Amino acid sequence: MKKFALTIALTFGALFLASCSSSPLKSANSYNSFKGKSDYRSGSAVYQNDAAYASATTANTKIRVDLSDQRAQLLVGPEETVAIDTPVCTGRAGKRTPTGRYPITEKIVDKRSTIFGTTFYKGRRVHGGDRRKYRGPRDKYVGASLPYWMRMTGDGIGMHGSGSVHRYPGSSGCVRTPHAVIPKIYSKVKKGTPIVVVP
Repeated sequence: MKKFALTIALTFGALFLASCSSSPLKSANSYNSFKGKSDYRSGSAVYQNDAAYASATTANTKIRVDLSDQRAQLLVGPEETVAIDTPVCTGRAGKRTPTGRYPITEKIVDKRSTIFGTTFYKGRRVHGGDRRKYRGPRDKYVGASLPYWMRMTGDGIGMHGSGSVHRYPGSSGCVRTPHAVIPKIYSKVKKGTPIVVVP
């Protein structure tokens, strides 16, 4: 009987330890270690502090976009605890993402671009890219998908999901964010949440 009780206790103890180790709480020290890695600017790793993310609400968050690092952070509370740190791709030369503080003015889960996309004529693709640059015949236009769109400026710059998150500035001004990360950020912000873009 004692052996049976000991076996049960050991089994539950092992299961408890395993469950703890599979979802560690990340501290400020672990974030400093993450940010201190040699490939922080060039790599595609994403940091998430599960405890900070769980405490994030649409009322206590903001987003910081760092143009030098090509990364963005979801910050929580007055201490600005980093809940998520993700690679992003911002505007290329001539179309730089503007620095400054921008309140989110529009949130759309399934946004389509009114400028960039594919133009068709009689069922055939005749142009891809900036629709304003095409002067030929057309009968259909399909805007590029901008999932989890968060508008920053009145002239069409925002943060959205993308499969083309290069590790260098390469967008037309928007803040491209990995598809796996953008819904997590989107769910923790609201209209009025600030996006702060720093050089």
